[in-house]
Amino acid sequence: MEFDNTSSRLAELNHAQALRNIPIVVYLGLVGITGCIGNSLVFYIYASIYTKLNSRIFLLFLAAIDWSTCVIDIPLEIITVLNEYNFQDTLLCKFSRTGNALTTLYAGGVLLAIAVDRYLKICRPLGFQISNRTAKLLCIVLFFVTFLLIWPEFVMNGLKTVVIKGEGLNGTECSIEDAYQKSAYPTVFKFLIFILFTATLSIMIFMYCLIGRKVRFFVLKNERRGSQSKSNGSLDSTENLYDVSNIKRLQRTENSNAAAMNEYVHVSKSNSKDNVYTTYDSNDSIDDFKSMDSQASEIGAIERKRPFKIQLSTTQLDQIKRKRTLARNTTYLMFIVTSSFIIAGLPYFILIILNHATDHFVLNMNPGGRVVYGFFLRSYFLGATVNPIIYSIFDRRFRHTCRGLARNLKLRICRTEQLDV
Repeated sequence: MEFDNTSSRLAELNHAQALRNIPIVVYLGLVGITGCIGNSLVFYIYASIYTKLNSRIFLLFLAAIDWSTCVIDIPLEIITVLNEYNFQDTLLCKFSRTGNALTTLYAGGVLLAIAVDRYLKICRPLGFQISNRTAKLLCIVLFFVTFLLIWPEFVMNGLKTVVIKGEGLNGTECSIEDAYQKSAYPTVFKFLIFILFTATLSIMIFMYCLIGRKVRFFVLKNERRGSQSKSNGSLDSTENLYDVSNIKRLQRTENSNAAAMNEYVHVSKSNSKDNVYTTYDSNDSIDDFKSMDSQASEIGAIERKRPFKIQLSTTQLDQIKRKRTLARNTTYLMFIVTSSFIIAGLPYFILIILNHATDHFVLNMNPGGRVVYGFFLRSYFLGATVNPIIYSIFDRRFRHTCRGLARNLKLRICRTEQLDV
């Protein structure tokens, strides 16, 4: 009889807490629905329309991660929120916590790969570049490495006994199970994951700082030599040097990135009237010419003491400028995506630090405080739905493609209605 009363009271307390957690459920539901639709749209557009964009591989994997978060992780999280005092399914808890850790860390790894890809294209245009095939292989390897890192989550998570404040009753929640509460393994594991994640974020920030510095350098150089460029219709010699040196790479790489800072151009061999001449000083970046033997037949012999001229048409110059503008926009877009990921996860990390630094941090909270705590503890889910919104705001091509798909859908609906009539 006493057991029945305890179970009944525990069910009442769990139901009351579930009602208080309705704002969290609504938040998770909106994030899940919006993210599922948005990431499905992103996956369709980048998989079937932007087939020649090199960064699309990373964006596709990122959309797949966010989609799985919205479809799998968020529904499981809603179940845990609605059973905060009376969670009973150990296996469901293990899958929920492991899935959250897997998608979050994997998303961080893909964003790190994007930062490296942007760095290579902007700051090291003459060196190694990540091709589509390499990008696929890298994302697959990252997935298995992430899985190997987070497998202890599946082992250590389960049912944890919690004391309900003011009731003298013990409930169960989805967390580190009782068998590992007094063990040092959970603390060591979470500390290592925290260090790894912090290092990843630090590397990404450092990469984008280098990229920003490089972009600023080219902008200032273009402004400083703008009058000279306008007078002779040519580009800066160093920038043209990078363009010419990448001719063969464009021919070798079938899916070259159209958004690189120093895109590839073809040297005009004709003597048409729209050709313009660009003069190079042979003392300028002479070491960069050492690897250009394969281009000697096209651009002529390189002399250390005499300047030489390369013929570039005005159409090619305009194409270079457009692609460089696209490169800066693409890099800026990736930077915003990375920043949103960091901002979305920041409240979670702050609460985790406070929880470990303060004794009984959650236990001393009142029911309303637990709701606020639970809301911000799940802020990182927001990162799974903001990327499609960022693309629609900052990527003009993505926005126009969405409008075109909406118009086509509207026309199909109208035609279907006319046929029904």
